[in-house]
Amino acid sequence: MNSRSHVGDSIAWQVGLCVVATLVALPAWAQSASQILSIEEHWSLRVGEPEPDRSSPQTSMVMSPSGNLDGQYFLFTLNHRSVSDYEPGGMQVQLWEGDTPVSEQVGPAEGTLSVPNEEISWVQRLDLDGGVVKFQILNGSSQTWGAFGNTGVLKLTAPTALTSLNNYQPGISLTESEVGYAGNRVVSLTLDKLVWTTDDGEVHELIAPIDIDTDIDP
Repeated sequence: MNSRSHVGDSIAWQVGLCVVATLVALPAWAQSASQILSIEEHWSLRVGEPEPDRSSPQTSMVMSPSGNLDGQYFLFTLNHRSVSDYEPGGMQVQLWEGDTPVSEQVGPAEGTLSVPNEEISWVQRLDLDGGVVKFQILNGSSQTWGAFGNTGVLKLTAPTALTSLNNYQPGISLTESEVGYAGNRVVSLTLDKLVWTTDDGEVHELIAPIDIDTDIDP
C-alpha cells in the first residue's frame, strides 16, 4: 500500500479491492487447513480534530466468531458507551445475539477524546477454548486514555457450539465496523494486520493495512 503516494487514486482503489478479496478469501483457505483457535485484529484510529464537548468522533467495531451477525458477535465502542444506556466518552465491549444485546463491560477510561492528531491503537482478539468463546481488547494505547486493555476489564466470554474459528470472516469486521458519528473528525480507521493461531501451534500473520473509510468506499 506504500505505492499510494506514487500512483493515482484509481490504482490505489484497485489495490485496496485486491487486499479486501484476499482477506475475505481467508476463511475458504482455513476450511482446508488446521483448526483456528485464536484470531487477532490489529487496529489504529487516527483522529484529526476531536470535539470533547460532543464526544466526537465515535467508532463502533464489530467482530464475529462465526462469519455472520445472525448469532453471537462482539462490539467494541470507542468514545461512547451504548448499552444499556448511552454515555459519552470511554469505551465498552458488548456481546450481541442477533439484534439483542446480551452482556457488556465498561472500560476503566471515561473521558472523551481531546487530543488533536491523536492515534489510538489496539488489538481485538477472539479465543476459543473448551466450548467457550472469549473476546478481549489488548495492547491499547491512546494519549487521551493512556494504556488500556491489558487488565482483563475489556473482556467478555460466552458459551458456544463452535469447534473452531475457521468460519471467521474479516469482511464482517471491515464492512460492519464504522465511524458512526463525526466521521469528518477522523483521518483514518485502519485494520493494520491479522494474526491467527491454529491447533498445531503455528502462528500466521497477514500484514495488509486497509483504511475502511477510504479503501472500501468508492
